[in-house]
Amino acid sequence: MYKSTTGHPYKIISGDSHTIEPPDLWSKWLEKKYQDRAPKLVKDEEGGDAWQYEAGGVAEPLGLVTRVGGSFEQLKWTGSKYGVNIHPGCHDGKERLKLLDIDGVDAEFLYPPQRAMNTFMRQTDQEAHLAGMRAYNRWLVEGFCSADTKRLFGVVQMPNLGVETMVSELKAARKQGVRGVVISTWPSGGQSISKADDAFWAAAEETGTPVSIHISLANTGQPPRKSKIQEAGPAMGSTAFGNFMPIIVEMIFFGVFDRFPKLKVIGVEVGGGWVPHFLEMMDDRYWRNRNWAKTQLKKVPSQYWYDNFLATFIIDKIGVQVRHAVGLDNIAWSTDFPHHGNDFPYSRRTIDEHFVNVPEEERYKIVCGNIGKTYGLLN
Repeated sequence: MYKSTTGHPYKIISGDSHTIEPPDLWSKWLEKKYQDRAPKLVKDEEGGDAWQYEAGGVAEPLGLVTRVGGSFEQLKWTGSKYGVNIHPGCHDGKERLKLLDIDGVDAEFLYPPQRAMNTFMRQTDQEAHLAGMRAYNRWLVEGFCSADTKRLFGVVQMPNLGVETMVSELKAARKQGVRGVVISTWPSGGQSISKADDAFWAAAEETGTPVSIHISLANTGQPPRKSKIQEAGPAMGSTAFGNFMPIIVEMIFFGVFDRFPKLKVIGVEVGGGWVPHFLEMMDDRYWRNRNWAKTQLKKVPSQYWYDNFLATFIIDKIGVQVRHAVGLDNIAWSTDFPHHGNDFPYSRRTIDEHFVNVPEEERYKIVCGNIGKTYGLLN
């Protein structure tokens, strides 16, 4: 068993949970001179609340990102309203703590609403871009998480304004006590990884900051399309892990972990059941191709996974079954609350269903120890 560094006794930690924006987030936290760029609260086609992230843009409903209980048959995108059928625990830290107590979850790491973050990343005005990131991050840390800094942990969004700005924002976050950051683009802003990113990896390693990638790196240049949601339909989220594989490959074969061996990268919401075969294929292709490709790594590719990566899952019974091949230290459970993948208030039942006949110390690692150790809550 690990020891808590905060004094709070942790038994279950969600490695991936979320917030949604309170109705007054932007009016209260975004600088006044950028209010004209702020997302606007509008109505969806059913009269529910929705965010319009850009002038003239589509109304983005909230139903599937604000699920607090209820049956699967009740799920729908539209018709959810603040103060009516959106639980305040989705956007208020004190209310979230009550829900954690009901669900039996001791702590959670909280990721930002990517629709809003990508909106600000599309701003051509760099100051507006940065103001939007900072407004959300300040609300998350100083507002939401201040309800209990031993249970609510904000993972703050990094901007897409080049590596120097990203490094500066990471260091500022660490000074504020933030334990982790999430990136939505390569640090230098390029379409692929490059040596220009190294300054950020170095800063993350030096400060002991885990770097999260939530499913994938985003295409921040394109505004959302209503049809994208409709096209996904019942398969929404089922192929998330496929987006993370190329990122792993790029980072390993570009030598990131040879240069920064203590860097920790978290693949958020990507699961683990696919990992063993992926590692097998990556090693096989490396041995076959390394000479003609003129690529020499210090370790076999799979070892970088075991040394440098952690993957969170919501539902992954296969991943738990093959946990030793995935890496007993390399997977962590999560709720995804309040997104529609969560099982509130039955998270403990979901955990029990996943860990039938699994030794208690191994179960503890996956539902608490791995994520707690990665973020420094446990040692």
